[in-house]
Amino acid sequence: MKRTIPILLVLIIIVGIWLTSQFWAFAPGNADDNGPVQQPVTGPQPEPEPDTDIDDTERLLAEEREAERLLAEQEEEERRLAELLEAERIAKRENVLEESRVLFSGYFYDEAISLLNADLDIINHETQSLEAEIKDAKDNLVRFEGDVKHIFFHSLILYPEVLFPNRNTPTGGINEGFAFQSELLLILPQLLERGYILYNINDIFSKDSSGIMRQNDIYLPPGKKPLVLSIDDPSYHYGQRFVSNIGGTGGFDRTRRPAVGLANRVVRDEFGELATEVITPQRETILTYDGDVHVAVDAFVKEHPEFSFRGSKGIIAATGYMGIFGYDLPDLRNEEIRQEVIAICDKFKENGWLFASHSYSHNRTGFWGPESNPGNIRWDIKRWREEIEPLVGKTNIFIAPFGFLLRGEGMNVILDNDFDIYCTVDFNQPINVHNTHAVMGRIEIGGYSLNRYVNTLNRDFFDVASVKDPSRPPILSS
Repeated sequence: MKRTIPILLVLIIIVGIWLTSQFWAFAPGNADDNGPVQQPVTGPQPEPEPDTDIDDTERLLAEEREAERLLAEQEEEERRLAELLEAERIAKRENVLEESRVLFSGYFYDEAISLLNADLDIINHETQSLEAEIKDAKDNLVRFEGDVKHIFFHSLILYPEVLFPNRNTPTGGINEGFAFQSELLLILPQLLERGYILYNINDIFSKDSSGIMRQNDIYLPPGKKPLVLSIDDPSYHYGQRFVSNIGGTGGFDRTRRPAVGLANRVVRDEFGELATEVITPQRETILTYDGDVHVAVDAFVKEHPEFSFRGSKGIIAATGYMGIFGYDLPDLRNEEIRQEVIAICDKFKENGWLFASHSYSHNRTGFWGPESNPGNIRWDIKRWREEIEPLVGKTNIFIAPFGFLLRGEGMNVILDNDFDIYCTVDFNQPINVHNTHAVMGRIEIGGYSLNRYVNTLNRDFFDVASVKDPSRPPILSS
């Protein structure tokens, strides 16, 4: 009995301790729904773990927004590039259309069509429409029926008040043979209005495979007429005078006189383009681009390409003893001047001009007249080929001084030197084609014709009354 009591006491104490611990474990503020109260922990606490689901969502949204921004920028850049390429395409197309129209206006049909089709990227309804128009024009060319006209000029009179101080006094010489600058600038538009087109004389005549000269058919748009134009004596040394040259000898008055009243020389400007050096009445030296026939025609054709068939301009008939384009023969011994003159001649050819021989001496007595001597003709042509041909290049065109038509042995000298187109001064002379050569007549445009051939000029070329300068003095032979 006594041993049982202590054991019960021990059990009671143990149960009391367990109940006490359970009470504190579940007391408010010391326990949660998930278990016993955690004892406070002293010292630094670890950072709570981030919510990875929220961070991943925000990151994905940010990446999506960035991708959308980059895509929008790319699309904007592609749109801007497409607009730029389209603008370039439109600009290129406009340039090609403009160049093709100029070629078309100048009768370069095939060249214009090739240009329109050179870049497949620019072809559209505009290029196709222009191509169809060009093909239609080419298909509708007609064979020209009629006489091919040939007019010629000397240098232009720029300051008549210098050359003719008393315009009421009849004069010959330059007044009879030369046109005023003001007259030429009125003549050219009237020639265009009448349907004339500058035509290459070497396309009018050619030799067949057997060497026989033929006159070729000419095909032009309906209503158009071919016109050959030539310029005589481009020396500008009208102060020089031929003295004598009997039997191939003789001399010249080589006194150099500045050409006041006319152009003084041809030069190239800073861009390599041809210009005329002119001395004004005030003795000022200036450059002009209408100071003689060739540069004035160049300027007119540039504005009106339809006045020239495939770039043709005319013929420059050069003599020899007075030099060429204002450069004396002694000056041409200087290699620098010589090369500059060759460059000037090359530029003329590039611009569509041909060169012809107009003889070396331009001397009537014993040479280019009824008393012509074959020996003198042979000497003359030899000198021209030695002095002038190296400057202007080889040519098959001979333009006779004074328009005199050689016959017999004199003509044989011309033919032996490979001149197979021979031009005279006779507007009534029809083209005459021989087996070995062709002869073509010309009419001079100057004071004489403006007074004596009024009806012919009115009928065939222009209205004389509207172009003749009122300051022109009467001519001696009127």
